[in-house]
Amino acid sequence: MTSLQQEVKRAAEVIKKHGYARVVSHYDADGITAAGILCNALIRLGIQFHATITSKLDRAAIAGLNEELVIIADMGTAQMGLISEFLGDTDVVIMDHHTASSFKCPSSSVLINPNRFSSNVELCAAGISYLVVRLLGAEKAKQGNVDLAGLAIAGTMGDKLPLDRGINKLILEEAIEEGVITTGRGLKLGDGKIRDLILHATDPYTPLVGKTDRVDAFLQKLGIEGECSARDLAEDALGRLCSALLAIAKESNTYLSEDALVGTTYTLNFEVVPDARDFMRMVDACGRFGKGGMGIGLCLREASLVEEARALYMQFQNKLVSELTRLETAKEEGIKELSNICYLYVQEKGITGVLAGIIAEYVHTESPVIVLNRKNEQSDVKVSARCSRKLVKEGGINLAEAMEHAAGEVGGYGGGHPVASGASIPEGTEERFLAAVDRIIGEQIQRQRV
Repeated sequence: MTSLQQEVKRAAEVIKKHGYARVVSHYDADGITAAGILCNALIRLGIQFHATITSKLDRAAIAGLNEELVIIADMGTAQMGLISEFLGDTDVVIMDHHTASSFKCPSSSVLINPNRFSSNVELCAAGISYLVVRLLGAEKAKQGNVDLAGLAIAGTMGDKLPLDRGINKLILEEAIEEGVITTGRGLKLGDGKIRDLILHATDPYTPLVGKTDRVDAFLQKLGIEGECSARDLAEDALGRLCSALLAIAKESNTYLSEDALVGTTYTLNFEVVPDARDFMRMVDACGRFGKGGMGIGLCLREASLVEEARALYMQFQNKLVSELTRLETAKEEGIKELSNICYLYVQEKGITGVLAGIIAEYVHTESPVIVLNRKNEQSDVKVSARCSRKLVKEGGINLAEAMEHAAGEVGGYGGGHPVASGASIPEGTEERFLAAVDRIIGEQIQRQRV
């Protein structure tokens, strides 16, 4: 049986054989940073490439890939049948971390997926890409491409994977030792003015989001200047701010821990946006607004793109704040409950998965959250499902399994991770789909109790 290390080495060897590569990656922070890592490494090796950021990898997209080397990041495992059908004789390198019922692939393909080797390896596509380019850069690139570790850490943060254990910890330790990343302690809200950060803080989420008058009164009562930079906040002021935010969250039944508010900060010493959380969020916003090329540009250290990317991020945050505010006051159109899940319909485009994650982590933590979006550009209904790791570990819930089977029952498709998954279903099948998800989650809970 092959190992993860062997497949990483094999992938590097396959890539080095070619003078041109087609790179296809997912449109979120992990997918774009994974592509950014690869593009940087290919440039340094003198390998030409064409990169595409996309929200899905379907039959038409795979059938149109006719290059001699195709690199797919943050997707591909679930499409292995189509890859075998259309790219059976092509050199294909897949760097993915999504679960699947089968990991069988053509002999000409290299599939690097941690789930193929162990269910305990928490490694995202950006982390996998970094492992590969460390081998690609061993001879020609400066520091063996270790300067790209900051992008791997940003991608890992985007997928909310732990940095304190496993391979992610090794990547972080190497980055710190080589001066690529500097760690500190402070607010986990990103960099900027305190007032603006609290007004737009959706992750971590507090009930003050979007409420200008309340935020101003809140800061005045604490004696904290709203124009003060988060980095300049004194330790005693940081403590007062944290305690007050936790108290407000408790009063409004919002689940907010001190660890979510304050902790380790990461400064990316080689990137055009130093704060790792800000960098991750800006790259993610680029992808969600269809500006994947801009996201890759940030990863290629194009400083001229920073302000436009920051504006996209603020536009994205405003959408989230608007939706969260609506849900606070909505009754008929708010969060609804079935026996084992809660669900809602989103009114804004492009925020489905992020909104589901916020609600599952901070607002409705006791059961899986299903968010449906009829307002996307496609005719199908987009679905995002999220739950806490506690529900997965102690409750036996597996959203990837639930999404795959429930979507299949109504003529759609789905999958992902146990804690975060998605689906696309035909319009008009929403009620049947939700009933199927509720039933499957109930069955999972019962199996765990036996």
